[in-house]
Amino acid sequence: MSTLTSGPHFIRNSVFPISRGHIEDKSLNPKGVFTLPKGSEERPWHIEPAGVHGSVFSNGGAPTGETPTAWKTEPVASAGKNSYVIRDLHGKFWVSTGVENQIEVKTLILNPVDPPRYPAEAIFEIVKA
Repeated sequence: MSTLTSGPHFIRNSVFPISRGHIEDKSLNPKGVFTLPKGSEERPWHIEPAGVHGSVFSNGGAPTGETPTAWKTEPVASAGKNSYVIRDLHGKFWVSTGVENQIEVKTLILNPVDPPRYPAEAIFEIVKA
C-alpha cells in the first residue's frame, strides 16, 4: 500500500525527472510519460489516493493512461529515503528505459529474496513538490 499523501510531487529516476513530454501532439490520444534529461524543467505530478487500489497519478493536467489508472507504490528502503517502485494492479512495474525514452510498464523477473531487490531503472524517487 502507498505511504504517499495527496498533492503535488516530483518523480525522478536517479537524477532524471519523469514527466509527460513538454512537446506533445494535440490529439486526444493518451500521452506518454518520459525520462527527461537532467536539469529539465520538472512538472509536478498530482497524486490522489484511490483507496485500496493505490493512487491516481496525473501530470500536465491529465492522468496516466486512457482513463485514470490506479498505481500502487511500494517503498524500497534499501534504495534510500523516498524511493519507491510503481506498479499496476496486475504486477507490472514502471521502468525507465533511458533518458528521453518513454517509461515502460512491464513485468520484472526478480530473484525470490526477501525483501525483493529491484533494478535501478525500476526505482523512483517521489518527493513532495
